[in-house]
Amino acid sequence: MKVIPGQACLRLLSEWEAKSGIGPRRHPPVVHLNGEILRPLSPPFLQATGTDQVVGLGLVVVSLIIFTYYTAWVILLPFIDSQHVIHKYFLPRAYAVTIPLALGLLLLLFVGMFITYVMLKNQKMTKKAQ
Repeated sequence: MKVIPGQACLRLLSEWEAKSGIGPRRHPPVVHLNGEILRPLSPPFLQATGTDQVVGLGLVVVSLIIFTYYTAWVILLPFIDSQHVIHKYFLPRAYAVTIPLALGLLLLLFVGMFITYVMLKNQKMTKKAQ
């Protein structure tokens, strides 16, 4: 398999699109040309760097820990005797609803603030353009 770099690949893809009559971005990712299979490289801005991969792995690990803790807290803990030592590692069950509810409301608040900010910013830019 022959891999070709960005600009040449884009040129070949646009030529192939023009010949085949298929619109842009509707062709398969593998292009056959002169019997060889050419696979375009993804643009550099789409490639994850090492730091991106480490941050992504960290987020996945933290999410799995939180999911496991919450699942044990909400689903398994009610079936364990209340005098068992494992109960000291968990908050009271009332917080199992309160904490996610508060975090969800905070998330909605920040999303709403972001949307409001973007809309006001676009409105100011529109007024300047006129």
